[in-house]
Amino acid sequence: MKKILIIVTLIVILSVMSMPLFANGQKDGGAEKSKVTFWLADYEGIDHDFVGKIADAFEAAYPQYDMDLVIVDWNAMHDKLTTALAAGTPPDASIIGTRWLLEFMDLDAVVAPAKYVSQSTFDNIAPGAMEAKVNGTLMGIPFAAGSRFMAINTSLTDKVPQTMEELEKYAIEATKNGKYGLIMPGGKHTELTDFVYYFYAAGGEFFDKDGKCIVNSAAGVKALEFMLKLANEDKVVQDGYLSQDRKQAQPIFFGGKAAYVMIGAWADTEYNKMNADWKIKYAQIPPFAGNKPAPLIVTDSIALYKDGKNLEGIGKFIDFMYKDEWKAPLDKQMGFPPVTISASKRPEFQTPMYAAMAEANLNAKGWPLVTGWAEASSIIIDANQKAFLGQMSPKEALDWAAAEVDKARAE
Repeated sequence: MKKILIIVTLIVILSVMSMPLFANGQKDGGAEKSKVTFWLADYEGIDHDFVGKIADAFEAAYPQYDMDLVIVDWNAMHDKLTTALAAGTPPDASIIGTRWLLEFMDLDAVVAPAKYVSQSTFDNIAPGAMEAKVNGTLMGIPFAAGSRFMAINTSLTDKVPQTMEELEKYAIEATKNGKYGLIMPGGKHTELTDFVYYFYAAGGEFFDKDGKCIVNSAAGVKALEFMLKLANEDKVVQDGYLSQDRKQAQPIFFGGKAAYVMIGAWADTEYNKMNADWKIKYAQIPPFAGNKPAPLIVTDSIALYKDGKNLEGIGKFIDFMYKDEWKAPLDKQMGFPPVTISASKRPEFQTPMYAAMAEANLNAKGWPLVTGWAEASSIIIDANQKAFLGQMSPKEALDWAAAEVDKARAE
């Protein structure tokens, strides 16, 4: 009887000891970690190995977390997020184009980050970068902000155009010995940048004060007609431009085969990778004659999702990632000027490219912050391609786009 009692007692003790093991989800003698998921856009210049080091360092500092840091193709990010949100399975946080924010707020999908991210992190972010404020509440954490500018291959030309008309002239002059005058991506991809450079240079606005799409204005038609002239009549753009997005087109410039490219913050990183035997020069994107300069400024933010499984953990990760040790090298790789005050003082950000961006910031103009912008942008790109392929005239294509954008936003 005594032996039976001892055995029963041991079983009870072992059962009690095992309960917290299973309750805490321990595996192989250690507590199961809590997963934290972040989707990082695959920016040009970004070092995937360095991104992995950020995740590893975070797990070392916070051993209770399993960091799932996923790099997502920029062109797929919006659709991937939309699908995940519809399924109720978004990451805890992700990079978004700030212009997507209203769309996600309409879905009641995002939460204000102030509850989860420390005040010290917010205090170190430049106030001017806080574009994602809606009705006074910051709904997205500034991640990247940078104006676009022009890069020049000085082995082909040293001329800095002051107008789009001069750019056309100098690009034609630089087209020789199999070289191209100007890089112009024409394939469909997420961003509308390659049209907006010319559209803003012509004084264009996407919407009027009543929210009606006016991309088919005189400015829009002028911009698209000019792009077609560069490609079809002047023949200064790269071969195969209609099938190329910027990731496919811009390496042609960095390979020394084109004189001009309108580009963003990653230019220095890509140039340095090539070990080029020619010097790069930076200048402003010119307006059309009679217009004021209006270079595009692009801002990206971090959104936290209501259906995220670990908002406390993602807040800690964002605090960790925004330390100079991690955020400053990321900014440098991507080429963006830092959004954090402390990193902006570092010597690596005092270069000619950053000076050109700072000058561009004085006149820069962002994307419209309106609902349905992702779909509107896609429609306008389709209109561009209809014109490039000769299926419609520029005016017909943009008339079609304006009507389709208004219809989509009304639904």
